[in-house]
Amino acid sequence: MDLTWLIIIIVIAFLLFVCFGLAIANFALDKFYDVFKEMDNVFAQTELSPWDYISKLNSKYFDGEIVVKTISNIAEDAYSKKTLYLSGATQCSHSIASYAVISHEMGHALQDKRGSKLKTLNFLRRFGRILGLFLMPLFIAGIILMVAWQNLFYVGVGLLAGCVFILLLALFIKLRMIAIEKQASAFAIDFLKEILNEEQIKLCKKLLDAARLSYWADFFRTLLAWTFMTKKNKLFS
Repeated sequence: MDLTWLIIIIVIAFLLFVCFGLAIANFALDKFYDVFKEMDNVFAQTELSPWDYISKLNSKYFDGEIVVKTISNIAEDAYSKKTLYLSGATQCSHSIASYAVISHEMGHALQDKRGSKLKTLNFLRRFGRILGLFLMPLFIAGIILMVAWQNLFYVGVGLLAGCVFILLLALFIKLRMIAIEKQASAFAIDFLKEILNEEQIKLCKKLLDAARLSYWADFFRTLLAWTFMTKKNKLFS
């Protein structure tokens, strides 16, 4: 193959990748909220209330150790250290969205019980936040040393290499987070199979897939920040 055509193909493939990444980065979160609103209006066909469902899972898988605390923000439900943080709407609604969210967070609880994935991720994020404080100072210092002091050129290169390391660490952590979210969603589906029919399981999968895509959006926002065409995000959020 002619070298010119090879370069053209590589450039086109790169541009297509950038366009694909930008589309996910900028629209995945909006897509999630749209799907969430849709599933929040679909009634879950189960006799168990959300509280009964939580109690059932808590008793069966966690020996009743999971504590539920109420938060005010809808769609910001979370799990941490044997505690389930759920909005009042999630706890009271009989919608598909509520059961999917509860199941997903219980999936994280199961990860926490069975291994150290969540603890490792949290450690990496805390470590990353500390390193992230040095990103801009390292970048500025590296540029100044490369431009202003020729004898310190390679020191500047080293500082910029440190910036690259911090960015790569952020991308690695986001990929780890995506894998953890995927596993939590798989556990969630197993939980939901105990109370919902196949048709409603598909609706739950639709919501969980949209939620996972929002984490990919966070990854692409970091990866493509240099284009200045993505929404802002935090490196180690």
